[in-house]
Amino acid sequence: METARERAISVIMDLPSEISLGEIIDRLKFIDGVNKGIEDIDNNNVVSHEESKKDLRKWLE
Repeated sequence: METARERAISVIMDLPSEISLGEIIDRLKFIDGVNKGIEDIDNNNVVSHEESKKDLRKWLE
């Protein structure tokens, strides 16, 4: 399995050479978020659309 460091290096190497440090950090954060979301889905750690709508109604009261 690829380590986080190895994955980060791989992502950075695939980016264009003219990119800012902020854009690199944003890209890494985005990819990390997507990977965490996929992991949550795989672990069935999700909230249904209906549950989300109920929660939103409560928050907006």
